[in-house]
Amino acid sequence: MDKASRKLKRNVRKSENIVRRIVFKSVFVVVALILQVLVFWTVFKATDIMYDSKYYLYNSIRIIAVIYILSKHDSALYKISWILFIMFMPVLGVCVYFLWGNSRLRRKKQIEILDIENETNNLFNSTFDIENEIKSEDKLTYNMLKYIQNITSYPVCENINSKYYSLGEKLFKDLIEDIKNAKSYIFLEYYIIDKGKLSENVFELLKKKVKEGVEVIIIYDSYGCLGKFKKKIRQDLIKSGIKVYAFNPLSILINSYLNNRLHRKIVSIDGKISYTGGVNLADEYANIKEKYGHWKDVGIRFEGDVSWNFTLMFLRDLKFINKDLEIDYSKYKEISQKGRDEKKKGKGIAVAVSDGPNNRKNPVEAIYMHTINTATDYVYITTPYFAISEEMMTSLLNAARSGVDVRIILPHIPDKKIVQMVTRSYYEVLLSAGIKVYEYEPGFIHSKTFVSDDKMAIVGSSNMDYRSMNLNYECVSVIYNTNTELDVKQDFLTMIKDSCIEVELKDWVRRPIYKKVFESVLTAFSTMF
Repeated sequence: MDKASRKLKRNVRKSENIVRRIVFKSVFVVVALILQVLVFWTVFKATDIMYDSKYYLYNSIRIIAVIYILSKHDSALYKISWILFIMFMPVLGVCVYFLWGNSRLRRKKQIEILDIENETNNLFNSTFDIENEIKSEDKLTYNMLKYIQNITSYPVCENINSKYYSLGEKLFKDLIEDIKNAKSYIFLEYYIIDKGKLSENVFELLKKKVKEGVEVIIIYDSYGCLGKFKKKIRQDLIKSGIKVYAFNPLSILINSYLNNRLHRKIVSIDGKISYTGGVNLADEYANIKEKYGHWKDVGIRFEGDVSWNFTLMFLRDLKFINKDLEIDYSKYKEISQKGRDEKKKGKGIAVAVSDGPNNRKNPVEAIYMHTINTATDYVYITTPYFAISEEMMTSLLNAARSGVDVRIILPHIPDKKIVQMVTRSYYEVLLSAGIKVYEYEPGFIHSKTFVSDDKMAIVGSSNMDYRSMNLNYECVSVIYNTNTELDVKQDFLTMIKDSCIEVELKDWVRRPIYKKVFESVLTAFSTMF
């Protein structure tokens, strides 16, 4: 083969190699492209399937959660609030609900409280026969008192002496004198104890009483006192001989029970004198320092058998806090009975009422509603927070439309702005029904009172909101025909005359539309605040 032929052959082979490489690369690119399309398609389908799974999962969570919430025996508004939350954020909403939204107390806690109540029910003082002394003259009041006894076990007592305080500073003035005169024991239970001039004075006095042989026990709520009742102060009190107990201590283990707070305010001195109301142990409650303007708060002082019943309420809380603590209830009761002056009998009756998440009958709310439903002339109300159930709203509207003079005093300067917005969202419907609404202009009104028809009044710790009615441990005092009711009424009328702004319907309906919309949205979630 000549040189020219060999060269031609090499060129042919070279050309064939180039063609093969081009074909191979072309096939490789086509195959790779097909594979890429397959990968994209597979990922797309997988994502689509995942999206569908997520969609079905979210809807399943929503449906199951809604059915579960609807099955609960809670107020309609409470259910609606949580359903709306879960519909928008299913996973987060369900988690938050089971951590914070379950209003029912755990079975274990319910049994603990029931055991304590069964152990102590025979220790109450009951010196008034409502069957014989009230039933014939006032059947409606008899029905309410009978109801209280049936659902709380707290009996009706003859009123020895009751005194109403229209300001916290007046209450503390008498309280300090009573502490000085204590002989055997002093029990104090507060939602808030804060460092300040007032608490320092009280603590120094309590330390002196311990040295005199008086037993002093303090119960405080761990959440209400967060950042206030410092560890150093508590240790100093304990070192001096004062017993200090925290209710429901906060922990890193989040559970629904952390939502149940001890909101009671009780002071018991020797089981013979007791105080309750809205007043906590902090300077603003006595207007020693200004916080949200002038702080309007009230309380009531009792002597006699009802004071022992408040004492027993305190001792039950103490036992619940520390179930291993041995309490000699009889010893404390004997002290409360010693030296009683039977001749010092006052007019009317008084009842101590305990309420909490363990009692699903909601006695305080029932008492409030009964007072509204049975009023014939008037019912006057003060409360710092107003976010009520549909049933209570219906009672208020029906009373006003029936000709009863219904008036409510609320804060003008709030401690929680968002809560005031919720409160104000009710104004239009209240005013339209003829209910008179006032705002306490000098500052924040923290008192929780009802007074009706010059014969019945309620003073205590319970606000008119879902938290007080369903989640917190609360207490109120009910007084009937004691004449102290007239002091509660006069305080109300004096506030209206000297310190309140009346809210007018014609002005209220002219508010900007954005305010109305925002308040309505907040109201839908009001039970969560």
